[in-house]
Amino acid sequence: MQIMLNRRNFIKTLGLVYGTILLAPSCSSVPEPYYRVFTKPEIDCLIALSERIIPADHDPGATDAGVINYIDKQTYLRFPNDLAIYRNGIVSLQAYCKGKHGQLFQQLAVAQQVEIMQQMERDRLEQEYWQGSSQSTFFNLVLSRTMQGFYGSPRHGGNKDYVSYRMLKLDYPLLIGQNRYRNEK
Repeated sequence: MQIMLNRRNFIKTLGLVYGTILLAPSCSSVPEPYYRVFTKPEIDCLIALSERIIPADHDPGATDAGVINYIDKQTYLRFPNDLAIYRNGIVSLQAYCKGKHGQLFQQLAVAQQVEIMQQMERDRLEQEYWQGSSQSTFFNLVLSRTMQGFYGSPRHGGNKDYVSYRMLKLDYPLLIGQNRYRNEK
């Protein structure tokens, strides 16, 4: 049997081989989550903070709702000036936790995390670790963005699968401006 290798068959075969080579690595590994402005260590700290604000119990928590995606997306798109507050706050918080407890914030026990957050909210952590940043400003920023990401519309990057709406037994709100009504007489 003779194989006819003409230009058309050669290009088809080459395209098939090239496509297989490109797709093979993506099939073998789970991709890392994509973050627009935060590093992985910053994300880990923000996840721990948001999980203490809205922890999972019999209902989904902040992580399940994709709050970190909301915070990252909104910081990138709408609130780029907040990035300095986040970064300074995370560095200060981690320095405090390492200095006082020998571990990063996300590695501490839940009770320690809650106690630190309560003190941070009232500006009562030792100021030597918070040079150039405000504890309460950082805390309130994380608090407000966590709440927005959990309770807001999924179109903004949080409230994945409408978890807060289901928890509150709310109907999914209609998007205003997308409804088409006609007065037919």
